[in-house]
Amino acid sequence: MDNAGYVSMSRQSGLLRELDTIANNIANINTTGFRRESTLFAEYVKNLDDGDPSLSIATMDRRYVDFSEGEIRGTDSPLDFAIRGEGFFLVEGEEEPRLTRAGSFSLNTNGELVTVDGRRVLDEGGGALVIPPQAKDISVTPDGVISADGQAVGKLGVVTADVSTLEREGDNLYRAPEGYEPSKTSKVRQGALEGSNVSAVTEIAHLIEVQRTYEMGQKFLESDDSRISNTIRELGQR
Repeated sequence: MDNAGYVSMSRQSGLLRELDTIANNIANINTTGFRRESTLFAEYVKNLDDGDPSLSIATMDRRYVDFSEGEIRGTDSPLDFAIRGEGFFLVEGEEEPRLTRAGSFSLNTNGELVTVDGRRVLDEGGGALVIPPQAKDISVTPDGVISADGQAVGKLGVVTADVSTLEREGDNLYRAPEGYEPSKTSKVRQGALEGSNVSAVTEIAHLIEVQRTYEMGQKFLESDDSRISNTIRELGQR
């Protein structure tokens, strides 16, 4: 394969990964607190020997997450929470706490506040939040203080971190390798959930654009393959 073929293959590989990213965004349009992901392409330039022009290869270099806020919608559940402004809920992780914007919580058999996949929601000190089983009225203040029948039982761990350092994991979670700190400006809204920040129209338009670009690249590869095959065939007949 000549240089043109390697350049095209590199580009096609990056486009395929971009298609996977767009498809994942579309699949999570209705996922609570989901943040859309996008891709970054980088150009690598190499000087060639004997005065030949330099070789430039573009490939998908990395992904980045768009942390802009999603739309907040009211619900009928007192255990649904949304964060206005920057910030994340602190939840239980395997080795260290994780961060999430998905605030659809419930109570487990021990009366602990947990996420939809059973992770305990943590307070500012990293402990579990327990709601008395007999509590009839659960309320939360904008700064995250939880009260059961008028008695404070804990405070939601709402933290901030440098989003450029966050590492995305499954289950709508983020790891903060550079650490986090309590949020001073975030406000908690009870009885509401933040939706995904994915725009269906934008993502589908982007999907069509990338698909067409990929198809053009595929046609070029097929044409280049035919050119090389014809050249070899002609040389073989001499």
